[in-house]
Amino acid sequence: MSSLFALLRSSTEQQHREIEGLIDPMKNFSSLETYKAHVLKSWTFYRPLEAELAHLDWTAVGIDFASRRKTPLLEEDLRILGVARPLPEENKQPLDWTNLDYALGCLYVLEGATLGGQMISRHLATLEIGPTNGGLFFNGYGAKTGEMWKSFQASATAYCVTDDQIGEAVSGAKSTFGRFRESMHQQEAISREP
Repeated sequence: MSSLFALLRSSTEQQHREIEGLIDPMKNFSSLETYKAHVLKSWTFYRPLEAELAHLDWTAVGIDFASRRKTPLLEEDLRILGVARPLPEENKQPLDWTNLDYALGCLYVLEGATLGGQMISRHLATLEIGPTNGGLFFNGYGAKTGEMWKSFQASATAYCVTDDQIGEAVSGAKSTFGRFRESMHQQEAISREP
């Protein structure tokens, strides 16, 4: 593993564990209703984040970002599950995309989540949910998920080589984990409102 990915992993290990606790398949996917609520929460997080990432020129990194977007998968799952999406709010707090190094840290979190989604996808079978009936997001890239992760690692490692670049990537990853946690908590609070 490159020093980039070793540092990304070690620097975000605690945040990663916190997020795993928030996602907790036994709690969030114990019924179809809790699963639907989680898919909607995920869409609320991914939609604005991926919209910001899409503004960057990923060709310098050798990444086809459009093929990695998860928002369309979430929207298809919500449609199939019969969950209405709220009207998107204006982004009140613009994301801090300073450069591609920072954005690669963000993408590290999203791509890592896609890799982890494979385990969740297997758990969803207990709810009889698969890629064709509401489980497209957690299916990720399907059989190509491992290949896509390796491709991302290779591109990021070739691009992010200096200490400054790696530091920016770590900052982007930490920020993204923080935003995910904040988004999940906000959506949980909204769902409890009468």
